[in-house]
Amino acid sequence: MSEPLSAVVVAAGRSQRMGFDKLLTPLGGRPLLLHTLERLQRTEVPAEIILVIRPGSEAEMEAVIAPLRERGSIRLVPGGAQRQDSVYAGLQAISDASEFVLVHDAARPFVTKELIDTVLAAAKLSDAAVCGAPSSDSLKEVGEDGLVERTVDRSKLWTVQTPQIFRASLLRDAYQSALASGETFTDDTAVVEKMGHPVRIVLYHGINLKVTTPSDWKLAEAFLHLGEGGDTGPGQTLRKNLHDMNNHLTPLLGYAYMLLNEHQEESRTRKFATSIQMAAERCQVTTAAMQKLVRELFPRKGE
Repeated sequence: MSEPLSAVVVAAGRSQRMGFDKLLTPLGGRPLLLHTLERLQRTEVPAEIILVIRPGSEAEMEAVIAPLRERGSIRLVPGGAQRQDSVYAGLQAISDASEFVLVHDAARPFVTKELIDTVLAAAKLSDAAVCGAPSSDSLKEVGEDGLVERTVDRSKLWTVQTPQIFRASLLRDAYQSALASGETFTDDTAVVEKMGHPVRIVLYHGINLKVTTPSDWKLAEAFLHLGEGGDTGPGQTLRKNLHDMNNHLTPLLGYAYMLLNEHQEESRTRKFATSIQMAAERCQVTTAAMQKLVRELFPRKGE
């Protein structure tokens, strides 16, 4: 990567909706936080990781991240009372050489290199970018009495996630402005938007679950179980089946090509062969898309 990038991972929350410290609790045999950091390191994109933690939790966090120390730079920084205070503390700690900064929720353990690369490419165009997806649910504005006040038009509404990537100088300026104004923000792109700077959003349909509630925890466990099945797990089975499908499609395309060259332009057989060729080519495109999804859902080490 030509432009150095630092990652700020926000891990200073108190897991109030979960009811226990989710980041330090074993998920699939290892702390949730460890999954997130390991995934980030595996992408080999961030030059450094700044882990923003609750003040006083340094010893616990050091014990958790010990297995990752040899794989890359991870520095602990105490956070603040609000999320924006923690992000700003992380910003203050990144290397001066970093042109871009990635902000990521510690409770999103399924980050991939493809996702980071996609958001980074958008950030290089607009200096600020975020991943997300159009809202698929009906949206209601509800009053304090629990009654619906109106239905919100969702046609232009997106849900946003992390990672969010910014030119480092832009995010620093935005946070300094936010601190001066005294306003509170729960999303980093909102801080940049407040300055009047545009934010580019990129579509992401892959798994990027934020573990917030007990039901999220169960879902994350299921995803991890599926993805770590080794040579006998669902991921390996899907890889093998898709590989076999491609092996069958290759000769089919060859046979169609032979028929096309042995029959006249308007002959019935040539038209039949053209249909076979088109169908096989479309199947290959679909197979390639499925292989991409399988690599994302069930990554092997090094992918």
